[in-house]
Amino acid sequence: MFLGVVVGILILSVMVFVHEFAHLIIAKLASMNAPIFSIGLGPKLFSFLRWGETEFRVSLIPFGGYVEIKGMNPEEMKGEEDEFYSKNFFLKSAVAFSGPFANFVFGFLVFVSVIFFNGIEAPSTTAIKKVNKESNLLPGDKILKVDEKEVKNWYELTEKLRKNSKVFLVRESKEIEVSVDSLILDSLEPFVPPCVGNVLSGFPAEKAGIKEGDWILRIQDREINSWEDITEVIHPAFGETLNIVFLRKEDTLKASVVPEPQKTIEGDSIVNIGVIGIESSTDRVNVPFYKAFIFGWRQTYNTALWGCRTISFLFKKKISPKEVSGPLGIVIITKKTIDRGFVRLLMLVGVITINLAIINLIPIPPLDGFHIAMSLVTFNSKKPPSKKILKIIQGIGTFILVALMILILFNDIIKFIQRQF
Repeated sequence: MFLGVVVGILILSVMVFVHEFAHLIIAKLASMNAPIFSIGLGPKLFSFLRWGETEFRVSLIPFGGYVEIKGMNPEEMKGEEDEFYSKNFFLKSAVAFSGPFANFVFGFLVFVSVIFFNGIEAPSTTAIKKVNKESNLLPGDKILKVDEKEVKNWYELTEKLRKNSKVFLVRESKEIEVSVDSLILDSLEPFVPPCVGNVLSGFPAEKAGIKEGDWILRIQDREINSWEDITEVIHPAFGETLNIVFLRKEDTLKASVVPEPQKTIEGDSIVNIGVIGIESSTDRVNVPFYKAFIFGWRQTYNTALWGCRTISFLFKKKISPKEVSGPLGIVIITKKTIDRGFVRLLMLVGVITINLAIINLIPIPPLDGFHIAMSLVTFNSKKPPSKKILKIIQGIGTFILVALMILILFNDIIKFIQRQF
């Protein structure tokens, strides 16, 4: 737990530093006065650097941080030129948006770096599950070579397979060669065999003795022929006892597992699905930088989309604030992720920092989205917003945000006591 606390605080500190430092840089470029840059919240512990008028300090509470920009607090507004609300719409928006934007970029770079240096996980199969009929390929075909080049996994197959490719494959136990007349790559889906590739630590499968390389033969009364069969049985069965028959080398073994509930988005709803902590067999494949860039962008987009949908579900009351993790939850999740490897930890950093960006764009004071919204509202006004109105709005928004943070922290503590993390 100590390691999780240290790493969790370090991760949060790095993300907050990136966010706030971006605010500081753009504020200085916009000729705004920024007297304080703080790592952490609460009372000052010590200062360690001064850049112009800006004092860099470390504060008592290790979660979070801030950059103080003159005039953002309505009580300090005097209408002076170096204040935030004395600047035009574009400068105010640039300063407010710079923090979330920096988090997006940071998360994107984390994803690209992980993918470039560690590679991607591709299904360890070249067997086809679905393909467009005009291709001359059929479901069940196992591709051996494409244009006389051997393919060992799904990534290599999709990279090499093109229209007019000569394909050497196995069909109904016979090796034949066909020409791909027409190919729609989006229609191509892999057939994933029911072979366990990875077993996650602490999940029911590990506790039941299931190991990497085991071949799932049967779950309850259903014969298993593909990985899809496994998910179809396990996902709706959380909380139920399932009997699994699997093959390990030449031995047929049995085990009982109880799938744990895990929340996921299906359509416009968040639902529970059962998981036992197994993943299909994959190969780690190195990709060139331009591919890492593309995959990193896709990961960033999907993470942001997931975060936006989750927030929308909160406002629509489809999920409760109890389901949201705060600083304590992040620390505990970090500890679990550390146990699963450094790469997964880095991917978690990318996910958290992008979600931090999305949260900060919500137009509730004192979040960045509020200042962007206020800048838009006062777009055509040459005067700063009313101090009185701004103070009332910020007071209400801050109260709501603090209350929500306290609720989330309280829920974190309850879940920690009940061992729900």
